[in-house]
Amino acid sequence: MATTPAPAGSRPFLNGMRSPVVAPLTRFAIGIPLVLLTTETARFFAWTIEPPMTAGFLGANYWASALLAVLAARETLWANGRVSVSVALAFAPLTTVATLLHLDQFHLDTFFGWFWVVAYTIYPIQLAIFLRKQLMAPGGDPPKERPVPLWVRAILALHAALLIPLGLALFVAPNTVADLWPWPIPPLSAQAIAAWLVAFGVLAGHSLVENEWARVRAGMLAYPFLGLMQVVMLVRFGDVIDFSDPSAWIYVGVVASFFVLGAYGLVAESRSRPGAAAKRSISRKPAASVPALPPAP
Repeated sequence: MATTPAPAGSRPFLNGMRSPVVAPLTRFAIGIPLVLLTTETARFFAWTIEPPMTAGFLGANYWASALLAVLAARETLWANGRVSVSVALAFAPLTTVATLLHLDQFHLDTFFGWFWVVAYTIYPIQLAIFLRKQLMAPGGDPPKERPVPLWVRAILALHAALLIPLGLALFVAPNTVADLWPWPIPPLSAQAIAAWLVAFGVLAGHSLVENEWARVRAGMLAYPFLGLMQVVMLVRFGDVIDFSDPSAWIYVGVVASFFVLGAYGLVAESRSRPGAAAKRSISRKPAASVPALPPAP
């Protein structure tokens, strides 16, 4: 997907808010110990995470959000990149609050602990500054030309209706609502998970409101990777999950829906490439008729 200049009169996606390097690298780096050293968080992460399935869940989300940031950074229009920003705006302040509430659990005698605390103290402030600058940039949104199919909107609506309320409840009352989660989670982990639930619920709700392929492209193309990462963690650490609990199957269903949304995104992306429409037109064009030969004498 190549970037194209912003059309005249459209609000550009400004550097800072559009972060092609810092956001992807930071999210990828935070995810490294969670994905690759999942059972070693006591030594190589900001706080000790048990069971490892929780660390894997968080790491999968960090790496998927890094890909989301890369895909969004390739956009030149604010309208086409802002779904990724809504994820950060939902996730960052909740994670900062969770950090401050549980500061005593962080490894503040290590680089990992201090990096986390400093990063999530600065990040919401930085986002607010960049967002203000972005919203003050002149220009508007281009017209919507390619609405999202109804069945895709239905899945997005289900995501928003499920993930946002569950995430908020888990964040506000982690000791109580944690019983609804498919595996055991202590309060800090519960609130870290809750921040991601709200963030991905907001992504779904925002995509539903945008209802335009170009504006939701970044999220749709990140979904299959998010699903793949969650499956990898399920295979590695899923023995901690009680599959007799309905919540476990709800979790599996949501993960499966990531692949469904991703399939739509990949197909829609292939159809939006230059020359794709012309090729489809040619393939549908009827073959030229051949004049019939005169009957033999």
